[in-house]
Amino acid sequence: MSKYSSRSLEELLASTLTSEPGCYSIAVKDLSSGRRLALNPDPLRSASLIKIFIMIEAFRQVDKKLFELDEQQPITAIDRVDGGPLENAPEGTRKTWRELIELMIIESDNTATNMLIDHLTMEKINALTTKLGCTDTILRRKMMDFAAAAEGRENITSVTDMTAALEMIYHHRCLDANRDEAMLDILKRQTDKCKIPVLLPPTVVVAHKTGELEGAEHDAGIVYGPRAHYIIAVMADSLPDAVRGQETIARLSRTVYDFLNTMD
Repeated sequence: MSKYSSRSLEELLASTLTSEPGCYSIAVKDLSSGRRLALNPDPLRSASLIKIFIMIEAFRQVDKKLFELDEQQPITAIDRVDGGPLENAPEGTRKTWRELIELMIIESDNTATNMLIDHLTMEKINALTTKLGCTDTILRRKMMDFAAAAEGRENITSVTDMTAALEMIYHHRCLDANRDEAMLDILKRQTDKCKIPVLLPPTVVVAHKTGELEGAEHDAGIVYGPRAHYIIAVMADSLPDAVRGQETIARLSRTVYDFLNTMD
């Protein structure tokens, strides 16, 4: 008998957060049974989670023949912003759109992200989120534009939208089987593993995207467990301690993993 059998997953997650400062939002979707739960799913500052929607729109435009993934783009001084490998790119560096998409997700590179926003357009990215039914998600500014954020033009999303987008990609219902698999492959190569994956068995594959802002720690992804594949999205804001927030997300992640993979 599983140690989790007598309590619901919602109760276990809520008990983990009893003494935790900040605002936590959680969504879980069991991809085998279809069971789902959501705790406090109101929209919050998206941080880099919104980059998943930018990636989807990039692949959508490639499918529409609006540009080619292997086209090379110069990285100029005007393009470079803090956050990610390209912030120190030497003059004359060139990257393909494919490489920029990968850098945006795998390394959360903000230069690559802003170049993609400029190319795809904010209007079309937001039209995509609406088409996908992810109405809590709005891209209002580029990365590192703190002046826009101070004016109230903040990017937002919700754990509900993140779960919905990842489920569409997982089931190949987002764009098509080939593009959705390509996006899953990129998400599986995420280098920041300090939240959802860190307390899971090392053999477990996780396709995910993290996000951080001052006072905020997020992670959303698909966990390929031995008994259950599932989506978990955790967004935490108003945090006084970033490391404590990361550790709390890791504990929430392990709780979900154990519940779905050891429950009788």
